[in-house]
Amino acid sequence: MCIEIRPPTPTHIDGVQRVAEQAWYSAHEPIVGAETVDEFLEKHYDAETFRSLIENDAIFAVAVASESDVVGFASATPDDCSTTYHLGRIYILPDRWGEGIGRRLLADIEQTVERRGGKRITLGVMAENERAVNFYESRGYRRENEFYDDRIDARGYEYKKEM
Repeated sequence: MCIEIRPPTPTHIDGVQRVAEQAWYSAHEPIVGAETVDEFLEKHYDAETFRSLIENDAIFAVAVASESDVVGFASATPDDCSTTYHLGRIYILPDRWGEGIGRRLLADIEQTVERRGGKRITLGVMAENERAVNFYESRGYRRENEFYDDRIDARGYEYKKEM
């Protein structure tokens, strides 16, 4: 099945939320537990959050198998300095992991950052999420710092890539 990477519309919000929920449970529940995942999804992955990303200056892309079948998404927002963007979300349906969808979404985000004059991308990842750590390192991201995220009671790594 052909996957298209494109900007989202409000009709994609339900699919984006479905992807976020499945990916968070698969990747993060073993690290932080179901209750933390529930709370985080409720607070940071509601429909209004995604509507705001669509309507504002965020870079936001969806991977779709058909017009309404969202299989992945990614978003980045400019930091205080307009030349640095923060990759806040990149998630793929767990049963689609390993198909290259994440690489394509990340490449789309990076190209858009460059078109907008961005010079670098930063991101944070849970230290115990080896799949994500390996993914970002394989895509040229350098580990800059360690941090503790008290929202989810987990250690994390901060990564950066110069464009």
